[in-house]
Amino acid sequence: MLKLDKIIKTYNKGKNNAFEALHGISLTVESGEMVAIVGTSGAGKSTLLHILACIDGYDSGEYYIDDMVIGKLSEGKMADIRNEKIGMVMQDFALIEEFTALDNVMIPLDFAARGKKKGKKERKEIAIKMLEMVQMQNFADKPVNSLSGGQKQRVAIARAIVNEPSLILADEPTGALDTETTREIMKVFIDLNKQGKTIIIVTHDLTVAEQCSRVIKIEDGVIIEGN
Repeated sequence: MLKLDKIIKTYNKGKNNAFEALHGISLTVESGEMVAIVGTSGAGKSTLLHILACIDGYDSGEYYIDDMVIGKLSEGKMADIRNEKIGMVMQDFALIEEFTALDNVMIPLDFAARGKKKGKKERKEIAIKMLEMVQMQNFADKPVNSLSGGQKQRVAIARAIVNEPSLILADEPTGALDTETTREIMKVFIDLNKQGKTIIIVTHDLTVAEQCSRVIKIEDGVIIEGN
């Protein structure tokens, strides 16, 4: 379970151009939910997602993952959580274009915490399995720069789930895709959700949001619907 309790986030704090992006956000997401976060550009969606992903900190309030207080953790522990508990999918895929699909999926396994690292053969087998889950196993040895947008996003999803995280966060994952490819990518997310993954998707696309079990609307740094 994820819980945000009165989270405030200010950029450029203490400066003349200080800007409070989130104004006391409170939100609970139960394990196994599939949630969409919608809102206009600048509403605070990406800021909220970055806090949920343990990429960005917050000024006050508290964030809990399975009763763990995130604000009190060291940078090293936060990095472990990002790599082991959270899978991140970006609109621009964030893949290494010159690497093969397989090499990209293996990257999170290479950064596993000490004592949890696996041998190269085992890492490769796990990565292949993840590519099979998104129907990209036949492209394992293809450089990413030779793939279509939809294929790249499937590889990005495979990379996000390779460490078997309980939480998948997606930032506009279909924003650069056509309608048919969007439908295919959403089917992947829905299948992962059926397997028990908690999924949170930030999106401008209402057809994407409507496929989630709950829609949270945020405007001007405040949740106005769905919490």
